[in-house]
Order: sequence, then C-alpha cells, then structure tokens
Amino acid sequence: MGRRTENRNIDVTKARGELEEDLLEYVYRTWRQGRQITSKEYAREVNITGYEAAGLVRSLVKKGFLCEPENGHLELTDKGKLEGMECLARHEKLTQFFQMVSGMDQQRAQEDACRVEHYISPEGLKGIENFLQYGDVYDRIYDDMDLYTFYEDGDFPMAFGLYEPERRNPRFLATEYEKLEQSVILRVKKSQNCFRLKTKKDESIGCVWYRRDEEWIQAKEEKGVYQLPTDIFTYTANTGIPVTEAVAIIAITRFEQKPLPIDYRELNIHVW
Repeated sequence: MGRRTENRNIDVTKARGELEEDLLEYVYRTWRQGRQITSKEYAREVNITGYEAAGLVRSLVKKGFLCEPENGHLELTDKGKLEGMECLARHEKLTQFFQMVSGMDQQRAQEDACRVEHYISPEGLKGIENFLQYGDVYDRIYDDMDLYTFYEDGDFPMAFGLYEPERRNPRFLATEYEKLEQSVILRVKKSQNCFRLKTKKDESIGCVWYRRDEEWIQAKEEKGVYQLPTDIFTYTANTGIPVTEAVAIIAITRFEQKPLPIDYRELNIHVW
C-alpha cells in the first residue's frame, strides 16, 4: 500500500494497482510532452519514497508496460503507451465532468478524478463521455490538456486571433496577424499534437517562442510553419456556445534572442 497527502489535507491510502496506474499515466503524459523522467524524479513529484517508486517500476516492467530502465529513464513499451493513453483519457474526462457538474476548480476536480478513475466501469465512463458532449452545466477552465483524447488523427482548421496582450477594451490585433494564414491547423497524431501557424506566401515573422515552466522555448519552424504544443494553452469551455477557447502567451522576435515583454503576443484559438 502507498500513502500520500492530497491538497485537501486528507490522508489517502492507495492500493498497489492504483499507484501503478498513476505512474503509468504520468510517464505517458511526459512522453507525449517529449520529456523523460526517472523513478527518483517521479518519487519527488508525488511524495513517495524512492524505494516505493522503484518497486512500482519493477512491477510495470514485469507486466510489459515499461522497458528495462536505461540511464535511469523510464520508457514505455507499445503496450504501455496504449494503457497509458486509456489512463490519461479517463483522468481528463473525469476531471472535466467534476468541473461541469459541481463548478469546482481544476485542482480539486483532478484530485477526485484520481480516486474515481481506478474503479469506474466502461459503461459509467461512456455515460460521462455522452454527458460531456451534450450536458454542460458550468463553464470550465483547464490546462495541460492532451487533445488526442478528443480528436482522431488528422488536421483540423480553426479560427484564431493574435493580439497585443496589454491593449484591451478594445483589443488590438498584433501586426504579425496580417502575415499569417487565416486559419491555424490543429494537427493530431498518436505521437504528438500541435497547433500549426503558417505565414502567407513571401511573408516572414521571424522567430516564434512559447513558454513552459517559466522557460521560453523556440518553436519548431519549417517552411514558414511554426509548431506550438497543445499543452501550453489554457482552455475555456463555454456552456452557452459550442466552442472552446484556447489561449496562450507566445512571443515573436526578429532574431534568436530571448523574448522581452514587448515581444509578447496573446494567441487565441477557437477549438470547435
């Protein structure tokens, strides 16, 4: 058995199987983000001992979900990726469900989802999926979302705006907006999701940056197409109209220097 204290100051004792699913979900999420972790890093993140984390890793390796660790990094097998995707999908759908029916914030909803996701039946989860599509009660705000749990593989054009973040009432479009194609493309693949900003023919906007964990990272660019990870956005689902608004602060610079506040732009995407 493992024990951790959640943010509500409630001691929560978890069964071994729950702890293994939590680890598998975490490794899958970091893999989707293009990152690697070690069992020691995971232990610090969830407040368990290194010995407990190592035991969970050994069990998942034995079950075929993780490869034998190399250089300490945890790597999913193909079987582990499939199971991890299912764990993450359950968690994110339950988090949204609790937000919608209760109005609780994301952190509280995630805590409840962590408990329920290990026991909910396929029929119960299917009912919640239907409710998410047709029965919104509250607007909800969430971040760090993996849109692969909601879209099939493919490219999806979406309307967007690029604004100067400090100028509101009225809002002002950034000068770079006129140099971009009219739609941003959501590209969904099993390995990675991204929003793709494309410049118009013979136009250039320089370097595009996004922020993760307070660090500015230069977006990948190829032939005037910039790739922005979907998990850097904050999403607001509106109950009154069938649209989810994705918002992120990005930066645009002429050269490859770190952005200054004057370079910041607000990217607003309508996710239908």
